[in-house]
Amino acid sequence: MTSHSDEPTSSVGTGAGPLPKKAYTTIVIEREIAVPRRVAWDGLLDMLASVAGGYVSEGDPAPHGVGAVLEFGLGDLALSEEVISFEPPWRRVYELSGAPVALYQGTTAFVDRGDSCLMSWSLLVDPLPGSASDAFMAAAEKFLTGFADRLKDMVESGG
Repeated sequence: MTSHSDEPTSSVGTGAGPLPKKAYTTIVIEREIAVPRRVAWDGLLDMLASVAGGYVSEGDPAPHGVGAVLEFGLGDLALSEEVISFEPPWRRVYELSGAPVALYQGTTAFVDRGDSCLMSWSLLVDPLPGSASDAFMAAAEKFLTGFADRLKDMVESGG
């Protein structure tokens, strides 16, 4: 995890100078996957729907696109994930609600590497003050690392 406190500040509309800087946390998980990008992308979408038990609301384009909503649990949390950008087979961006954070935005992107691809799953999180978000952040990183490993294994084995 990386914390960033060098984010831009703004004084728009305050008249009192810059606002306090946010301290965002980023997590990046990368995997080289020995299949074409399209195969890895399709595997990602299949696994997401499977883990969550299907979409609560389908997006545009159906079912995975913008506006799609997945609901699932992580520990004792009931989480909801809404797709806010969908660019198949390259990039998917979502926002998570129900977590003990002020902001959670995830991006999964795939880049061609010849007959293989690189998957990058990045999170931008605005944690709550103190340690209120720490346990969730550790659980989220563990879950996404495991998910990335399972995706890699599944698509590389043809499953």
